[in-house]
Amino acid sequence: MKFPPLRLLACALLAHAVHAQLPQPAGAADFKPLGANWQIAGGLSGDPRHDKILTALPGSGLLVNNPTKDARAHLVTAWDHGDLSLDLDFLLNPGSNSGVYLMGRYEVQLFDSWGVTKPTTTDCGAIYDRWDAARGKGKEGYDGTAPLANASRAPGLWQHLHIEFRAPRFDAAGKKTANAKFLRVVLNDFLIHENVEISGPTRSALFENDPEAARGPLVIQGDHGAVALRQIVAQRLDSAPITVTDLAYQLFTAEQKPMLDPTAKPSASGPLTRFSVNAVEKSGKFALVITGTLTVPAAGAYTLTPDTRGQARLVIDDQVALAPLERGAEASTLTLTAGAHPFRLDYVQVGGAKPGITLTAVGPGLAPQVITSPDPGTRPPAKPKHILIAPAERTRLQRSFVPYQPKKRLYAINVGTPAGLHFSYDFETGAILRVWRGEFLDAEEMWDGRGEPQTARAAGPELLLNAKPVVALIENSAQGWPDAPEALWSSQGYTLAADGIPTFLAKLASLDIKDTITPGFEGRGLTRTLALSGRNTSWETNILLAEADTFTPQPGGRGFIVGDREYYVDLPAGGAVTPFVRTRNGRQQLVVTLTGGKVDRSLTYSLVW
Repeated sequence: MKFPPLRLLACALLAHAVHAQLPQPAGAADFKPLGANWQIAGGLSGDPRHDKILTALPGSGLLVNNPTKDARAHLVTAWDHGDLSLDLDFLLNPGSNSGVYLMGRYEVQLFDSWGVTKPTTTDCGAIYDRWDAARGKGKEGYDGTAPLANASRAPGLWQHLHIEFRAPRFDAAGKKTANAKFLRVVLNDFLIHENVEISGPTRSALFENDPEAARGPLVIQGDHGAVALRQIVAQRLDSAPITVTDLAYQLFTAEQKPMLDPTAKPSASGPLTRFSVNAVEKSGKFALVITGTLTVPAAGAYTLTPDTRGQARLVIDDQVALAPLERGAEASTLTLTAGAHPFRLDYVQVGGAKPGITLTAVGPGLAPQVITSPDPGTRPPAKPKHILIAPAERTRLQRSFVPYQPKKRLYAINVGTPAGLHFSYDFETGAILRVWRGEFLDAEEMWDGRGEPQTARAAGPELLLNAKPVVALIENSAQGWPDAPEALWSSQGYTLAADGIPTFLAKLASLDIKDTITPGFEGRGLTRTLALSGRNTSWETNILLAEADTFTPQPGGRGFIVGDREYYVDLPAGGAVTPFVRTRNGRQQLVVTLTGGKVDRSLTYSLVW
């Protein structure tokens, strides 16, 4: 089968990234012809959570690989790359095994590692081992790096991988001067590698036994297990750096605002040796104008992101690249032609903070580049502090604010279990705000220094859930689900079992609610039991299990697939309560309705991710 063309569009990082769909309608094919084990699909049917084969649906948008004894080809790009930024979605079935080879040589492992508590160099997200049989039995594998945590999801769910890769460097004679490096690898929004060097090709690479080179193709392994791919975005970072020349400055007093008054007279002016507001002799509060020429290597969209202690405005070719805020600046994306562009930076010192501004540029084929000059004696950024809270023999409860968009939740608690499954609970709504595995909490923002944010970060890869009230009174079937806490809802605290597991207590009108959430499903999910007793009001009493764009029933009546294969809601076999799906305001809600005057009902379901 001939593969229709797919164009992996190079686009500015952080600026209008294009998620290439498969296939694209025109242009040279980016992949070499597909092997028989690969097919183009529009979706997946069957039960990828349990089936050994991925069942493809007609259409486009996905690449599906089902290797056989006779068909086990890799997916190989028709182009080579050096430095690269890569994003893709992947889906694995149980026990599956694949990998992403940068330059056809350096593998990031794709593997069904669901439930693994201590990941190794063979688990999902690992930088795979190199291999040398001459090292002796049991010592053949070396130089691999396990992920910092197991951030993988359950089989049959879509997962996202982001890689920032720097190719090895060579001198004019072809001698290697620097190893390949994975600058960052992020799996499902969790950082699993940072600045990891790899001394040579990993095991089973396309060019495992060949000399290293400055370039090579992107390869997806196709000979080990079933895998589906979509939303592939590759940016080859081949551009020369931006240069800054012809620098000059004008210094103004604190009362002057040159960005507001173009007639203001400077107290000093002259050429500038480096692009920094601290390259100018000054004291006290001040305003500064720096002019110069910015030379960009290629035409396209560019964004200059500021990190500034003062108020700033940047104009390039009469286009506003940075708009001043009360403190700081807001970046815009500009379209620039290749070549030289005059610029003007206005900087106004605000308050008593030490002056300084750092500008980081991204653009077509350009790795993020700091174009301002570091000040002499500037220390490298301090390593992030961590204050980890870990459950030991019993469940640990920790009150905190919980970060949650659009605003943090103030009346919440974090529950960590020795099984390594954790969640945050909102007392105002009874909602499970987030769930995660691995380490429990990082309390640095609560306990370091003044601890002003008072937020506790999940120390493992988290999955955010909806924050709406778990039990709501609905006047009629057309009414939407409330976003705010119910007026008749009141938290009654919680009780603790012998192992520390809480049961949360609440009242809604004349209903008493007991809510118990425990590790379940072989330690790979959370099981929730809601027990309600009392009397209904004249309005309908409804329980919200989940909210998403869509719900898909699982085969065999086991429950539902939530959203775009984001997680599962499992229902117990033979359960007495059957939820239904309702649609309001373009969103679907998985709901159980309680009927009758007197209520004495219990509902159990599991969240699996």
